[in-house]
Amino acid sequence: GIAVTNGDGILAIGAESASATNAGIVELATTAEALAGVDTTRAVTPAGLAARSFVGTIGDGSATTIQVSHGLSTRNVIVQLYDAATFDTVITDVVRTTSAVVTLTFATAPTSNAIKVLITRID
Repeated sequence: GIAVTNGDGILAIGAESASATNAGIVELATTAEALAGVDTTRAVTPAGLAARSFVGTIGDGSATTIQVSHGLSTRNVIVQLYDAATFDTVITDVVRTTSAVVTLTFATAPTSNAIKVLITRID
């Protein structure tokens, strides 16, 4: 519920906190809180949700091993690749090199900007 009080010329409005079963006031999660994915009392904004993923384009026509820096601070990521022209899924070797980098190894070097990389943090 909402409580309105008026005292000494000051109007104060208070409300209960929101929960799964109670409508109320909700606090927005920071990007760091959205990335952590453990807070059960804050709402995630579109920007916080977007911070949990990375999209990039790779390929230069010569490199068969390409490192992609995603900055998601975890090796718990799903990596998917697709051909930027045909939208066909591309299968290649993926190594979660660090918590911020994946290394992709291709049999044949992708041409310039031929491959879209989608990386999503899962935890």
